[in-house]
Amino acid sequence: MKLLRLVIVGIEGSVNLGYLLRLAENFDVDEIYLVSPTASAYEASKWAVKASNEIYNLIIVDSIEKALEGVDLSICTSDESSAKDVLRIPITPKKASELAEKVSNRVALVLGRESVGLTRDELKKCDLLCTIPSSHKYTALNVSNAGAIMLYELYLIKNRPSEVELADKKTVNLIEAYARALVGDSFEQNELEDILIALRKAVSKTEKGEATRILKLISRICLKYGCKDKLQYKE
Repeated sequence: MKLLRLVIVGIEGSVNLGYLLRLAENFDVDEIYLVSPTASAYEASKWAVKASNEIYNLIIVDSIEKALEGVDLSICTSDESSAKDVLRIPITPKKASELAEKVSNRVALVLGRESVGLTRDELKKCDLLCTIPSSHKYTALNVSNAGAIMLYELYLIKNRPSEVELADKKTVNLIEAYARALVGDSFEQNELEDILIALRKAVSKTEKGEATRILKLISRICLKYGCKDKLQYKE
């Protein structure tokens, strides 16, 4: 991982925003994107202390898609997990950092709103979901506390050289596109989306060479069965 982008979606509290800006400075975050914030940047600067200058470097966008442009691996966070819901099958902060270490370019950490976190549509835009283990008495962490834990783990591995490189975003997207074209209308739409989410999550954790071979296989199958004309892929 060469670059770390912090994406903060719908931040509501100026205190939390200030704390997150301070954490970004503490843990060498390279880019900060705010998605449709409602918190006051002016008020946040009081809590950011020496990191108040980060206010001027913020990039504000109106969608998570724009915030994730140019990102090779995106890690969303949530306090909710479920083995039965493909969107909510989590990894730990430690595992997230180990995977981020193998990314050659840009990794994004995505934090949600204080009130409701990230929506299902927003979770679908991310490659991985990370949940911080905590007591069953109260699983929800404050967004700045969750940010501190995640940024600390990512900081530890950011400058450490990696011997293995994960699949790049283009390869992951192509595999998903070929799979979609291949199965066509074999599944109900909701079931198909769940399967493709599971596929994307699995390939996002795969070593680059392995993913390239998977892409070669699925593209050859698609070519054999004449589904390339159904391929929908955008860079």
